[in-house]
Amino acid sequence: MDGDIIMRVQGIRKTFGGLVAVDDVSFDLMRGQILGLIGPNGSGKTTTMNLISGSFPMDRGTITLDGQVISGRPANQVARMGVARTFQLLRLVEDMTVLENAVVGLAFRPGQPWNDRIARQGMEYLELAGLAHLAGVEAGKLTYIDQKRLELARALASQPRVLLLDEWLAGLNATELLSGIALIRKIRDLGIAVVMVEHVMSAIHSLCDRCVVMNAGGKIAEGAPAQVLTDPLVVEAYLGEPVHA
Repeated sequence: MDGDIIMRVQGIRKTFGGLVAVDDVSFDLMRGQILGLIGPNGSGKTTTMNLISGSFPMDRGTITLDGQVISGRPANQVARMGVARTFQLLRLVEDMTVLENAVVGLAFRPGQPWNDRIARQGMEYLELAGLAHLAGVEAGKLTYIDQKRLELARALASQPRVLLLDEWLAGLNATELLSGIALIRKIRDLGIAVVMVEHVMSAIHSLCDRCVVMNAGGKIAEGAPAQVLTDPLVVEAYLGEPVHA
């Protein structure tokens, strides 16, 4: 089974002063898998994503990507090793064009030549995200869903093996949600493993092969969505009261 593991998170812990944000969390991400990282607000999900991506240093624990240790490395090195992410708050360069924003993701790939080919490659990722027709538009003039698509295209341009999505589907209407789910499936079909923090349970049911549920910094459940979302501990964590048989 280890041969199918692309990323292994082992016993990671992060404190901020006296607050334990992530407490001894472990899980494996398999190749070609979409893993849901879910739980109530403040449960440590985004902090876990920050630890994986190298944005925060860990107090202890180990994270490996294809058997290579990525924990303890700065975020730029983790990105070069094959982990890309999106953020809850969009981080686009608004006065640059859509294509220029996509090219940013390409420019920081190891060994990427800076020539006309980079623009053609950028267009390929915009096409994947459904934005090729807006290549010359300033990013700040895009609709909310198109800005999200652009952030995703920029992350994909770094050619990651693992993609971290932090509430990427949040704030979308019903039609946008369906197209967003289809796009995430398309990314998985490219062979990219996905970890997604998400509160839209319909998307979790539709997309995720497995879920890891967190509460108060710790992992309280792991398994298929239908299994974990009916677990009494998970229901209690979301509803805030004990569940009686």
